[in-house]
Amino acid sequence: MGTLSLLACVRDQKHPSHLALQKDSLRVIMSMQSVIHLGGGYRMARPKSQEKRNALLAAAIELIAEQGLSVPTSKIAHVAGVAEGTLFTYFETKERLLNDLYVELKLEEREEMMRDYPVHASLQDRARHLWDKYVGLGITHPSNYKVVTQLGVSDHITEQTRRLGMEGYEALPAMLQECFTCGVLKDQPSAFGIALLLAMMNMTIAFILQHPKEADRFCDAGFTAFWNAVTKT
Repeated sequence: MGTLSLLACVRDQKHPSHLALQKDSLRVIMSMQSVIHLGGGYRMARPKSQEKRNALLAAAIELIAEQGLSVPTSKIAHVAGVAEGTLFTYFETKERLLNDLYVELKLEEREEMMRDYPVHASLQDRARHLWDKYVGLGITHPSNYKVVTQLGVSDHITEQTRRLGMEGYEALPAMLQECFTCGVLKDQPSAFGIALLLAMMNMTIAFILQHPKEADRFCDAGFTAFWNAVTKT
C-alpha cells in the first residue's frame, strides 16, 4: 500500500485491547463538534450524522479508486447523496477529507493486520502472518487498497496524520528487523528491506487480481521468494 508507514515503531500500545479503544477514541476526536462563538456567547454546533460522514468517506473511496485524488468534492457529495455544502460541514477542506479518510483506512488495516498476530510463533510464521494479512486485504478490498496506496504517497497527507496511521504496529518492525539481520540484508538499511517487502507484496497482489484463480499459488510463491531473499546467506 505504497509507502505504508505500518512498519514504523511508534508509541507503546502493546496490549491488543488497546487497538479497538484507540480506534474509537480517534474517531471521536475527528468527529467532535467545535464550540461556536456568537456575539460574546457560545453554543455547541449542531450534532453531525455519523451515517452521512460514513457515506461521504465511502463515496470518496469509490471515486478516488476510479478517478484518482483529483476527483472534485462535488462528485463525492453527489455519490454520497448530499449537497456539496454538507460535505464541507463534515470536512472543512478536501485535504481534511483526505486526511480523515487515510486515518480510517489505516485503522481498519491495522485491526486486520494485528488480529490474531502470533506473538510467540516462529519468525517465519510471524512473517507469513504479515504477508497473508497484507495480501489478503489487497485482494479482498481492492478499492481501499488502491486508495490508501495513493494517499500514502500524497502530499495531501500531513505528518500528524501519518503518525496516527502508524500507531499500533509495534510488533511488526521488530519482527522485520529479525528477518533482516539473519540474512543477506543484515548490512543494509532497514528501509531497504521494508521497501523490498512492500514491492514484493504489491507485485503479488497485482498478479492475484489479474489471475484470481491462481491466488494461493502466487501468494505462496511470493512469500517464499521474500523469505529466501531476506534469510538466506
